[in-house]
Amino acid sequence: MSAVRDLVRCALPRRVGPHRILAGPLRGRRIVTSWHDYPAAITGRTELQLLAWFKTSARTGQTWLDVGGHYGYTSLALADCVGPTGRVFTFEPVIASAGCIAQTRLVNRLDQITVVPIGLGSPDSLDVKRLPITRGMADLTLGDQADSFWRETIQVARFDWLWPRLNAGNPIVHGVKIDVQGMEVDVLDGMRGLLREQRPALVVELHRGVDRTHFLEILVAAGYSPEATPIDEAPNERPATLADDRSYAFVAST
Repeated sequence: MSAVRDLVRCALPRRVGPHRILAGPLRGRRIVTSWHDYPAAITGRTELQLLAWFKTSARTGQTWLDVGGHYGYTSLALADCVGPTGRVFTFEPVIASAGCIAQTRLVNRLDQITVVPIGLGSPDSLDVKRLPITRGMADLTLGDQADSFWRETIQVARFDWLWPRLNAGNPIVHGVKIDVQGMEVDVLDGMRGLLREQRPALVVELHRGVDRTHFLEILVAAGYSPEATPIDEAPNERPATLADDRSYAFVAST
């Protein structure tokens, strides 16, 4: 199935531009991407369970972080949830993709979105990394195939260092969505202060190669329960271990 999907994707147009989302919760919104890179966003058939979770978790006027913004599909959803009095900070280190999110913000007139063209990680402050890029995103899950992909130098910062420089005097964060293609542990490590002090709602998509033990150790040390709530699985499908390419919500311990 994956090979067929990749073959079909190769035949799709690569031209990046504004597209009206055809169906789903974001129907009618416009997103700047290409059919090749993100056809599921244009058709509106992706992240349906995650967007439903946003609807029950994000409130008007809140501040949310979209870590790993890609082309801004989830940022659009969060912007609708928090409304014009809320804030969505979208972190996307691939400059071309961050630029597309900025255009998406503009064509939808969503002033509540702030695009931050920096990746989150665990350096002391600000660092650079050279990472493989596929379909508009930095990806550490490519394994042996990584050498065949274009690489870009991206900026990476520790959230706890960066946030005071971004928040305009309002440090409150109500929720965090993380989807960073294998860099989940580094992102969490760099926001230990936020997690420990504010305990925001948290949803993370886990990917291949991520050390689940270390991941959960960081969460528990920050005051979260290690019990994960699956976001995008069938009601009766609750795996004993955290599966690859699935999203999970975590809440603070009582």
